[in-house]
Amino acid sequence: MLYTQRTFPMEYPLQEADVALVGIPYDSSQTQRQAKYGPFFIRQALRDLEGFDPGTGIDPFGVLKFCDIGDVDIVEGNWELTSERIMDTVSHMFSVNSNILPVFLGGEHLVTLGILMRLKDIFREKITVIHFDAHPDLRTEWKGSKYFHGSWASHILKDKGFELVQIGTRSFDKEQHELQKAVRKEITDTENPVYITIDLDVLDPSIARDVATPEPHGLTMAELYSHLEKACRNRVVGFDIVECAARSVDSNTHIIATHIMKKILGEIWMQRNGTRR
Repeated sequence: MLYTQRTFPMEYPLQEADVALVGIPYDSSQTQRQAKYGPFFIRQALRDLEGFDPGTGIDPFGVLKFCDIGDVDIVEGNWELTSERIMDTVSHMFSVNSNILPVFLGGEHLVTLGILMRLKDIFREKITVIHFDAHPDLRTEWKGSKYFHGSWASHILKDKGFELVQIGTRSFDKEQHELQKAVRKEITDTENPVYITIDLDVLDPSIARDVATPEPHGLTMAELYSHLEKACRNRVVGFDIVECAARSVDSNTHIIATHIMKKILGEIWMQRNGTRR
């Protein structure tokens, strides 16, 4: 018998799994705190997480089959090569298992762009992107670069393959304020596939202190969960949790990330199995 510990109590091959966990420890365009250790610390917290969710009444880690495929081997300082590796990884996952639900751990928010560009090719439907963040990330450039953690959503906004919904934004410049007029601010039911992306700085810093770019007056956990319940009434095809800037095991932020993950997975399971209350 092997006495070893993995991320999940029981793990399955990718072709048999319901959920695949992928880390993307890229933060080369980060302008404040590093976020590249987020996947490591969130995985550590997952090992100690109580699986039962009183909100949904189920243990998603007991009813879903999980596979942790590891981290994307990013190329530090090179977004072009890193995005290619992200997209190739997403393609491979769906080629092996077309029904897989991918869960990505960042890393900075730019990684979401690479994920979404490949999901658009895979699903060939308009994807509704529900974006939780203190910042709209709609800058068109930063110091001459069109690709950094505060610009990824501007690329999505211009792409007809996506619909963008933003929740929790509260810090932006005038240009982004104007661009936000084209962004929806409410979560509704949709026939589109839905992708959820959560920058942990959407929460108030009193709740999640170790994020890359903290901003005051954020959401409470109850407010975030209420929004997630609405989002998960739809056909969720993947989600990510990014900008965790934990640097030690005594941070609370990576633990909060695991509870958010548990909440989303529980809501998705209920939706897929017709057991929503």
